[in-house]
Amino acid sequence: MNIDTLQSTHQNLNIDLILFEMIATLNYRRIIKIGAVVSTIGVIMLILFGLILLLFPVTKICETTCDYILDAPNLLKQAINPTFLFISLILISVGVFLIRIGNRQLYRKI
Repeated sequence: MNIDTLQSTHQNLNIDLILFEMIATLNYRRIIKIGAVVSTIGVIMLILFGLILLLFPVTKICETTCDYILDAPNLLKQAINPTFLFISLILISVGVFLIRIGNRQLYRKI
């Protein structure tokens, strides 16, 4: 092997390494963007939950036991349950987790 082929091989390896790092950086940026979208969806769900509770009053009917009735339409009544709140909080936390992991890996590479 002569010097020219070794230098060209070395340059090709450097270019391949640079391309690999660029692709990895793009993947980390994509993870950060996905985390932001997921977190935003969770926040929108949480805001919707709060707005439904504020806009439609909850009436309390007490006879022998107390019952709470939401005056919202049936479609919105489905959103007022612990599962909806749980899913929104999980989405927010997963989104923040993805953002933190993506930033950690992105700035760790630099």
